Amino acid sequence: MEKLPQRKKRRNTLGASYQIITYGCQMNKSDSQRIAAALEKKGYLPAPQINGADLIVVNMCSVRQSAVDRVHGLWHKFSKLKAKNPGLKTVLTGCILKKDKKRFREFFDEIWENAEKISCPSKFIPVSKGCDNFCTYCVVPYTRGPLLCRPHQEIIKEVKGSLKNGIKEIWLLGQNVNRYHSGKINFAKLLRMVNDLPGDFSIRFTSPHPADFTDELIETMAKCKKVEKYLNLPIQSGDDQILKKMNRPYTVKQYKELVKKIRKKMPRINLSTDVIVGFPGESKKQFENTAKLFKEIGFNLAYVAKYSARPGTAAFLTKDDVPLKEKKRREKILQNIISKKRRRLLVIAGPTASGKSKMAVMLAKKFKGEIVSADSRQVYCGMDIGTGKITKKEMQNISHHLLSVASPKNRFTAVQYQKLALKAIEKIQQKGKLPVLCGGTGFYIQTVIDGVVMPGVRPDWELRKELEKKPAKELYQILKKLAPERAKTIEKKNPRRLIRAIEIAKKIGKIPPLQKNPPTCPLLLIGVKKTQKELEKSIKIRLLKRLKKGMLAEVKRLKKSGLSWKRLEEFGLEYRWLAHHLQNKISYQEMIQKLQKDIEHYAKRQMTWFKRDKRIHWVRSQKEAEKLARDFVIQKSALFE
Repeated sequence: MEKLPQRKKRRNTLGASYQIITYGCQMNKSDSQRIAAALEKKGYLPAPQINGADLIVVNMCSVRQSAVDRVHGLWHKFSKLKAKNPGLKTVLTGCILKKDKKRFREFFDEIWENAEKISCPSKFIPVSKGCDNFCTYCVVPYTRGPLLCRPHQEIIKEVKGSLKNGIKEIWLLGQNVNRYHSGKINFAKLLRMVNDLPGDFSIRFTSPHPADFTDELIETMAKCKKVEKYLNLPIQSGDDQILKKMNRPYTVKQYKELVKKIRKKMPRINLSTDVIVGFPGESKKQFENTAKLFKEIGFNLAYVAKYSARPGTAAFLTKDDVPLKEKKRREKILQNIISKKRRRLLVIAGPTASGKSKMAVMLAKKFKGEIVSADSRQVYCGMDIGTGKITKKEMQNISHHLLSVASPKNRFTAVQYQKLALKAIEKIQQKGKLPVLCGGTGFYIQTVIDGVVMPGVRPDWELRKELEKKPAKELYQILKKLAPERAKTIEKKNPRRLIRAIEIAKKIGKIPPLQKNPPTCPLLLIGVKKTQKELEKSIKIRLLKRLKKGMLAEVKRLKKSGLSWKRLEEFGLEYRWLAHHLQNKISYQEMIQKLQKDIEHYAKRQMTWFKRDKRIHWVRSQKEAEKLARDFVIQKSALFE
């Protein structure tokens, strides 16, 4: 990839937006993150939905026929998107066979040959390229070539450069990462060298091969404090005969003994695996051996792939004799086994200015977590001071998700939030970490923890145009007549939600009860409890700090970027009253008084919402929260205790 497209200006966004679609292995996923980092450095913003993107990058791997088929399936979708947005650019990159590349040139604007060489600060650092294993199902040795290891001096230099640029998590990558060698430096020694570098950062690596996993490497992982206790250890099959057909040089017994050694040294390790179902000749009995192994080992996560024949591989010459329907059945069985492995979700809720963010960061640091924001205004770019968005310093190197993901010029819906939040939570769980959902927007939290199914009512733009002329008080009275039950729970001063509720009620005659499809993982809800006086004091102190920090200047910048006064007022609270002041409708002191009172009322409404949920454990201190979280998180390994 030699040149990134320049950012385009659009009327309805702060900058051009992108979407990345990934079909492939962990190496492709890491490449996608490198591409995303480079695009954002160029000024691109992630698009909440593919329909609104200016640039779509498809990163694929020809290892699996299913990936090739899925890319082909995008042709009609891209045609429709380009008809609506002629400026849309589509790009293909990844690990692609020559014959596939020729077929894809018809409907992609560009094919990036070397996306992995993108020059931008990144936490994903390749230590080797290619592979010599020649597993019978895999095209990697043909697409990426033989195993070539980078000099260890070069790798250490790149790690140092990444750390200097603020990177806090280093991934060491290789198709067979633990076969790395550079002179006398093997992978275990390389890990120690990276671990010994100064700085506050963590280390991960992928993908290791069970046959090359030495006792030295296990000892190194256990002793190096910066090496995360997470490991993806591909098994591919739980049957010795199938492993032999796959050219995997280990037995099930040897794999189990290896896992036993690893867990003895690291009892709390999160272990994931890769497996293929429906390999040529795999009988039902042989698959049952794989299912049995899954139950015995108790993987935290598994990447299950249905076998697809790839030209050029040894397995391609063998008849693909397991029907697709049977492959899907086997895939579902393994996924069900994994789903029973207890994943967890921690939620920190409470009113504004109660200290939720601080508590969430503390718990995330204690229990290896990442934070997903549940705030309906912090999703917007440029709205930082007014929404109380956590700063980089306050994050304390804990990854945060769903902050600044949308343009304030566009509407961001609860449906969009639910989709992105669930995706972020799944990614965090896949890494073996604890997702911490934190925020004060009760409905956003409910969409996630209860799996709320939104009414399928499309926007009525004519109705909205008419309703937007009315004040919130009048909108509330309209809703009260149409749907009195919904009126009891809605935010009375939020025109956007009032209009949406009226829209639904008018369209289907009523607002139906919320349907729920909750996630299956165990859940702990912690609420931050403050007295009314404590909250009022906290709100006042925080308000004065925000004004001193430049909240008025932030509103001016947003206005200058193209937001109307009306749009700013729609965001409520700080943005409503600061907009009034900047239009000379109220004085500075009146603004402070009205804002203080409005925020206090908002905190009461938040508490009214949260108090209805009897699952919430209310705490007054971080110590109480830590005890609850510790009891919730700690679990024993499923095997070899």
